Amino acid sequence: MIFFDRSVPKSVAEALKLVREDEVTWLEDRFNHRTPDEEWLEAAGRNDWLVVSRDKRIRTRPGEREALQRHRVGCFILGQAGNPTRWEYLKLLARTLDEMVMRFDETPRPFVYVVNSAGAMRKAL
Repeated sequence: MIFFDRSVPKSVAEALKLVREDEVTWLEDRFNHRTPDEEWLEAAGRNDWLVVSRDKRIRTRPGEREALQRHRVGCFILGQAGNPTRWEYLKLLARTLDEMVMRFDETPRPFVYVVNSAGAMRKAL
């Protein structure tokens, strides 16, 4: 499953649900809005979900970093500058999501890749 946290607009996840054959879900499809990141990160690791976020600090905040590592999460952070439009999110994901799935399948977890606006991926954890 491809899991988008609340830092990515729900409409982006909804659009991908219409065109992807794999399961796509947005954080609040499964969790309450106030669910701590550490809690859904645990579920992501336990259930082997590919996580997509825009929260650049998820890998540096101590509790979240520990959750990423302890629960062996595979996470991709969209590193676009500024405030991307939904269309910009979708263009980036259309270019990179298949590669994300491939890396998720082939890379030992835990890991974090930062995906820049050109689609290049840099391992950050």
